[in-house]
Amino acid sequence: MKKSELKSQIKNEIIDILEAVSPEDVKAQQDYNAELAKTAELEKSMAEGNDQDDGYVNHTYNDNVIDKYNIPVEPTAVFEEDDEDKEPTSSQLKSEPISKIGYELADTNKKMKQIVKKWSATEEGPAKDKLKDRLRELTKIKKELESLLENKK
Repeated sequence: MKKSELKSQIKNEIIDILEAVSPEDVKAQQDYNAELAKTAELEKSMAEGNDQDDGYVNHTYNDNVIDKYNIPVEPTAVFEEDDEDKEPTSSQLKSEPISKIGYELADTNKKMKQIVKKWSATEEGPAKDKLKDRLRELTKIKKELESLLENKK
């Protein structure tokens, strides 16, 4: 097949396709093109003058920072009172300033009040004994803190 014959065959096929298209198809395509133009215009206007917050935040992540803070943590659902911050020893408290000792004393009093509330609401048994033992420990710490405050004055 010669080049000229191929060109004429393609031309005839295109003409046949175009003749087969109905006026409704042409109208539908024109409507579709008009909608595409409107959409493109709206997108352009939104990109230019949109100062509204759409809620999307583009985050960039630095792998070094993620690796630094990505520490796996075991989930725990039960918190024991004994697992709270350990009470400071008397040698640690002697070297601390008077204001720090005052804060420790206030914190100890607060813990004691919370435990007394739990103790009064608890029925007789091992739980009540455990709370009583904790109160005894906190009372010793409270007396020690008060004596340290008296010595520092």
